Amino acid sequence: MTELSIALRAIFDNSKDDFQRRVGTLEEAVAGILDGGIDEALRAAAERDAHKLVGSLGTFGLAKGSELARELEQRFAPEHPLDQAGDAQLAECVLALSEELESFIERDEVLQAEGRERRRASLETGLPQKDLHAVTSGCILVVDDDEAVRRVLVWILTDAGYEVQDVGSAREARHALEHETIALLLSDVSMPGETGLDLIRFALCEHPETATLLISGLEDPGIAQVAMDFGAYGYLTKPVRRSAVLIGVMNALRRREMEARERAARENLERTVRLRTSALALALERLEGAAAQSHVLQAETIHRWAQAAEYRDQGIGRHVKRMSRYCALLGLKFGLHSDSLELASVLHDVGKIAIPDSILLKPEPLTADERLAIETHADVGYGILSGSRSSLLDLAALIARTHHEKFDGSGYPRGLAGAHIPVEGRIAAVADVFDALTCDRVYRPAWSLEATIAWMKRERGKHFDPNVLDALLSSMDEISAIRSALSSE
Repeated sequence: MTELSIALRAIFDNSKDDFQRRVGTLEEAVAGILDGGIDEALRAAAERDAHKLVGSLGTFGLAKGSELARELEQRFAPEHPLDQAGDAQLAECVLALSEELESFIERDEVLQAEGRERRRASLETGLPQKDLHAVTSGCILVVDDDEAVRRVLVWILTDAGYEVQDVGSAREARHALEHETIALLLSDVSMPGETGLDLIRFALCEHPETATLLISGLEDPGIAQVAMDFGAYGYLTKPVRRSAVLIGVMNALRRREMEARERAARENLERTVRLRTSALALALERLEGAAAQSHVLQAETIHRWAQAAEYRDQGIGRHVKRMSRYCALLGLKFGLHSDSLELASVLHDVGKIAIPDSILLKPEPLTADERLAIETHADVGYGILSGSRSSLLDLAALIARTHHEKFDGSGYPRGLAGAHIPVEGRIAAVADVFDALTCDRVYRPAWSLEATIAWMKRERGKHFDPNVLDALLSSMDEISAIRSALSSE
């Protein structure tokens, strides 16, 4: 007899009256059948008690008794007919079960004496009595409506060094889960009311930090698969064996510990990411604020620079506003950043500050030398604006240098043609000429809109990029709105 058997013997001694009562129910049911009939309540009680004896007797090592109880459970099932031939078999089966149990009980005193002797020897020799490997935070909750099996499980786990609680129903288990720190839930499958499957589903949803193990009197792969699909950590069968229980519990708790570490690491990572993201967002916000302020300063500087030109030519200010708005409108058609294009094009004629008033404001036609002097404003503007660390001023320098280039290569200052002229320069060329022709200048009155459009169409592919000119002509409603809004200022 093993050390476990000694401990089980004490539990069996406390449970034997319950076992005899259950066998008595089976004997009563068989007697009823032999007397001519059995009511459904007694038949259901017999099936239930037989089911309980299957696990209980197997747990205590009564393999034959467990097999007899399983046969009786099947025979008393509602779907199984109780015929006359079967009555005799039932009686024989119950009789064999009763004799097996009585025989086992009769040996109880001898076994208990043997157990006492072994415990005395253990104390004298100083042999270890517990497995010291069981260390866990929280306790194990054992749930089984069969008190005998429950007590065996409690003893196995307590003897291994675990902290254990036990309850007899799912309702009590829910209460324990709500008010205690439960490391592992070890639950029977078949219980009155709520089943073990329902209980572990609740635990996994509401208490995911709790590991779960199912135990059943049936080796049913279907139930085991459902349990694992729900998230159970394992599946044990009755009769319970000490090694199987301890291995299952140890593996479940180790998996729980690993998952807890992974969860903590994940939460720590998420917290670190949140902190770093917040810091990055704050830095970006500051950078954006600085960039926005810088953009405002650049825009203000550019507009004030452009306004300075109005001291020499009162009409140039409105021309610059309209022309830059036209550039922004056309830039959108070609997928360009319209705000940058609008602001940069304000400075397209900044090089004219180097042109004497006698030439710039001359109402008569210019001489050849004066024309050459005017044409220098493109390179002068580029020289003023280029070489900065501002992408906006770099764009303004590009427009200042290329807005007088012509699509056929006959423009100035470098005689660029076609795609060699940056698209921003081609856009500025169309916008500049359109506004210049439709507004009064010191040397001529404004052309009509119809005359302007007719002349520009004739210059399509020569002075102007055909695609840019077509974009202008297809946007005349917006162009007219801009002219109307800015001409009235």
